Amino acid sequence: MNEARVKLDKIIKLMEEKNLQGLIIYSNGVSNILRPAYLHYVAEFKPLGSRNAALISRSGAVSLIVSPIWDAARAADASWIKDVLGSAEFVEDVLRIMGRLGIKGRVGLAGAGEMTREVYEGLTRQVEAVSADDLIEEVAREKTAKELALIRKTARIADIGADAFVKCARKGIREYELVAELEFAMRSAGADDIFILLSSGRHNDEMHEPTDRRLQAGDIVIGEISPVCDGQFMQLCRTVVLGAPIPVLTEKYGILIRALEASLQQMKSGAPAAGITTAMNEVFGAAGYAEYCRPPYMRSRGHGFGVGSIAPGAELSDKMQVELARHQVVAVHPNQYLPETGYLAGGESVMVTETGIERLAGTETRLYVNEG
Repeated sequence: MNEARVKLDKIIKLMEEKNLQGLIIYSNGVSNILRPAYLHYVAEFKPLGSRNAALISRSGAVSLIVSPIWDAARAADASWIKDVLGSAEFVEDVLRIMGRLGIKGRVGLAGAGEMTREVYEGLTRQVEAVSADDLIEEVAREKTAKELALIRKTARIADIGADAFVKCARKGIREYELVAELEFAMRSAGADDIFILLSSGRHNDEMHEPTDRRLQAGDIVIGEISPVCDGQFMQLCRTVVLGAPIPVLTEKYGILIRALEASLQQMKSGAPAAGITTAMNEVFGAAGYAEYCRPPYMRSRGHGFGVGSIAPGAELSDKMQVELARHQVVAVHPNQYLPETGYLAGGESVMVTETGIERLAGTETRLYVNEG
């Protein structure tokens, strides 16, 4: 039995348990690092338009509706769902297909948060709608062999981006040119989308979108490198200094490394997610920087990645009331502003296991030096 069929059978079983007569899985086509892409996960297809949905009946019949109309051929080729309709009248077409599939009564909506008011009200006038995000999350808890392979493939793409970041961060290159080098390297390796923040200077305040600033000798260059491949995100945070680092930079970056290692030691299936951030903050506090463990001196200690991750896709904090679970992919990064050095970046993505974590990055999280 193929993996798509296994996934569908799990969905139907959960629909029966939750007394759902049908399921609508919606997408507005936007790729977001912190938002689970339920349609992409189920249909194995990345939509282009703003209104798309997979419809699943309790009997196991499945249809896929996409916009714009001309994207239907690509959808039928990419997805395991072969009953595909290109739509210009989305709500009307969804209701018509629901009638054909016999979907009525109590219907689950996954991804309803992406719907416009017009779409939501048009559908809910006809059915009793209940949230079904948790249904897809439950299916995604156990990764298939194909999904695990994709996680590790995307991690290799992130490593390629990190290598390009270290090698190409050099005197004279503009920030946007550096990003172009990273994009080329990662897209050549298979990434279909990329999210990058960075900053450069002697004393950075934060990471941001690239500018036309030229890198200079002595700069500290920080980057958040996040490729996407077939819906799977991955993230590495790196710091490169152009020229020999001053002693205080090496010393303070060591705090980030200790914070990262302390947080990773808290991670395993069943452990409280809040322990990740708590461990980081304890390291910074012991070094005399407790007052800096809050905005605006730090933005995030990490986050989950989309479907099947923490909360789902929530940013890590010491207030989280959830436990880690096997196969969750989590970005852990003690990125931090320190008064002596400015903002520094260091972190990686890991996968939770029964006994700890699998470190997905092949490149090392450390302070890199580029003398070129």
